[in-house]
Amino acid sequence: MEIMQLLSVLILLSCFVLVANKRTKSYIRTFQAQSALLAIAAFILGMENLSGHGAIEIMFVCLLIVTLKVYYIPKLLSHTFANVDYKVEKNFFYNIPLLVLVSCAIAVFNYFSISSAIGGKPTELGMYLANSVSVIFIGFFFMISRKKAIGQIVGLLVMENGIFVAALFASGGMPVLVDVGIFIDLITAVIIMGIMVFKINEELETTDINKLKRLRG
Repeated sequence: MEIMQLLSVLILLSCFVLVANKRTKSYIRTFQAQSALLAIAAFILGMENLSGHGAIEIMFVCLLIVTLKVYYIPKLLSHTFANVDYKVEKNFFYNIPLLVLVSCAIAVFNYFSISSAIGGKPTELGMYLANSVSVIFIGFFFMISRKKAIGQIVGLLVMENGIFVAALFASGGMPVLVDVGIFIDLITAVIIMGIMVFKINEELETTDINKLKRLRG
């Protein structure tokens, strides 16, 4: 479907927007927008399954995405960010243009790698896989290129979005129990990392994890 291809591309493009952002609030909003695109894709696929097979599992997953990733997690991250001492300072290790260029290289590399792996012919499945794997790798790259702990949390969440995108677009979604288990683990991880952000800020008066080098013996 053309709409699904468009959503796949938009989800990938949201990663470039994320990498180009300079402020923590922008990270959270971009993740929220990416999750909204993922929810739309899940809704479309869920409606197809509901009308064709009477299956409601993906619609339930769509509801979970909206509740947790579009609403609850961004709100939790915003609350965490609002309750730590924030200083306007460089939040990334390298310049933004370089980070965007590396992200483009990651996307191109994944496209050609996956195309060659499936026979060198551009297919709809190959595009979905290339885009979703690129989301995972760019999320990881974003996570290691940011100094602030909240930015690294967002990078981890984007990686999880990429994994979900791969399952949704390539295979029509994972079993609903697996999805629920992943969401529970995700919420637990975000809460734990949020507590860690508070502790880092309390001890170092900043959320710059680069300052943790002081604690090495």
